[in-house]
Amino acid sequence: MGNHVLLIEDNSTNRQMLKDRFALEGTQVAEAETGKAGLAMATRSLPQAIIISTTLPDMTGDDVAQHLRSMTRTHHIYLMLLADENVHRERLSSLELGADDFVASPFDPDEVVLRIRNALRRANSSNRMDPVTGLPAGGLVQEQMRRLLKDPTGDWALLRFHVTGLDPLREVHGFQAANDLLRDITSLLAEALSMDKIEDDFLGYIGNDDFMVITHRNRAPSLKAEILEQFEKKRNAYYSPKDRKKGYILLKGEQAPMASLHVQRITPENGPFYDIRSLSESLTG
Repeated sequence: MGNHVLLIEDNSTNRQMLKDRFALEGTQVAEAETGKAGLAMATRSLPQAIIISTTLPDMTGDDVAQHLRSMTRTHHIYLMLLADENVHRERLSSLELGADDFVASPFDPDEVVLRIRNALRRANSSNRMDPVTGLPAGGLVQEQMRRLLKDPTGDWALLRFHVTGLDPLREVHGFQAANDLLRDITSLLAEALSMDKIEDDFLGYIGNDDFMVITHRNRAPSLKAEILEQFEKKRNAYYSPKDRKKGYILLKGEQAPMASLHVQRITPENGPFYDIRSLSESLTG
């Protein structure tokens, strides 16, 4: 199942019960005790699923779910509401406001975990989420590109963050190391985007070691600089001091490049763009 779940729950017993059960699945769990803290964590870490109590101390679970659905960057995340009791009207309200599922207390933690596992499995198999990064992919990325096509003179910038040199890393240190680096880049991008509190930014995974970011045009240059600087620090952790000094690794006796990050940017001025294909070609050209 997905490897990152956020619990927005002020009941410590419920949190611990769910944490223990998710741990059996090898799933990372983050915790927040208030709606405000949960929203901040969601935009900063972009979990694959969020479990939200309907009785938080500072805001309702419905309000949290509605806010997450209103933000482009978190719109795709699977949301489950936990209620203190089985209230039919509350269930309908939560589902109407954007929750994907609703479970009443007392709940069975096994059922909660299985529901989320099955939902994320369906999302991965339908090519709507990337199983490695947990980011929107496939059709969800195309939806955002169509949004840009409808705004040909807007104040947007589309950035492609392309990782090169992952194949040698996979050969020398294994697939897990390469996947971990992709997840680290995901965290870097999500963290940087969360700093500005811009709610219509988008972060997705195109595939082939490519990330896509949609942001405001004036934000793009500083975002690029921030990510490249932070990437160097993260990347170095995957190589020995000796390799970093040489600037390459040895693969079957041959010099192979270390992983690096390249950024391409397009704005409406690079158009006109007539369809997704022309937008994609400009981004990768």
